[in-house]
Amino acid sequence: MTTRPIRWGIVGAGDIADRIMAPAMRAAAGAELVAVMRRDRGAAEAFAERHGALRAFDRVDDLLADPDVEAVYVASPNDAHLPNTLAAVAAGRDILCEKPLARTVPEADEMIRASEAAGVRLATCFYQRYNARHQEIRRLLAAGRIGQVTAVRINFSSWFPETPGAWRQDPARGGGGSFTDMGVHAVDLLRFLFGDVHEVTAFVATLAASHRVEDTASALLRLDGGIQALVTAHWSTFDSAESRSSVIEIGGTDGTIVSWPLHDKFSRGSLLVAAREGGGDPVESAIPVPERSTHVALLDDFAAARNAGRPFPISAHDGLAAQRVLEAVATSARTGSNVRP
Repeated sequence: MTTRPIRWGIVGAGDIADRIMAPAMRAAAGAELVAVMRRDRGAAEAFAERHGALRAFDRVDDLLADPDVEAVYVASPNDAHLPNTLAAVAAGRDILCEKPLARTVPEADEMIRASEAAGVRLATCFYQRYNARHQEIRRLLAAGRIGQVTAVRINFSSWFPETPGAWRQDPARGGGGSFTDMGVHAVDLLRFLFGDVHEVTAFVATLAASHRVEDTASALLRLDGGIQALVTAHWSTFDSAESRSSVIEIGGTDGTIVSWPLHDKFSRGSLLVAAREGGGDPVESAIPVPERSTHVALLDDFAAARNAGRPFPISAHDGLAAQRVLEAVATSARTGSNVRP
């Protein structure tokens, strides 16, 4: 069955949309880029020309009034996710919203209530679930390749020094710092692989900058089955080795799975398994995984679900669950206590 492409509008035609999502919309069988919006009209028109969009706007309402736009990708700064989503809901458009879903749990709740009342789909752009290596890890875990999983470590960090005008480093716009920006992906990947987060203990600090959001964060999460997961997300460390700065390690009673880099948008990277079978010595092997665009796969999945009348697999409730963990991390760091999301 051929998937009918969804005609998309992009709200917030900035860097991530330019580098990743707009090219994915051109490549996906289930997507067609129709219109883009950016407050700078000239920049919007240049973006549209680069990516083959038919129209460019400098106001959200004008894009939403375009009858050809069926769904909206919200890629604006975090403080605009709520108003942009509510406007799209009022216009009856399905929505794919960048992570984190909102700045706070109440904002995420409001977005969900509005979309459900209007009968439109609201999804969260957690592309990590569509990394082919991560889907292979899920299959390996289900097959019991490394026995009972007991511990996980994720380091998702990058060097992001203090930058004047950077909205991610402004608490009013971003809602948080390195953990909000990168740790949220680790949280959703943990939920995808292992289930819910039940308890959080965390430390956050601003060590290499003077802005008012964290640039250094470490969180210990207790997952389903008592699995302990350590997530670190730093803007304050420089490391050119992705095997250390963008890596997941999963330890079990019969072996270990290691994969990197997390951030690759085409599933490129390494997947290693060191496991014993039948009580013998461990054998280390590299698992080949074909390259695949995470965002093309996500867009095609969105189209298939929409065309079939099904909910999108990564719903706004997944975004809300991650948002609760972000707030638990902040609360634990502030109070020095264990917090249940």
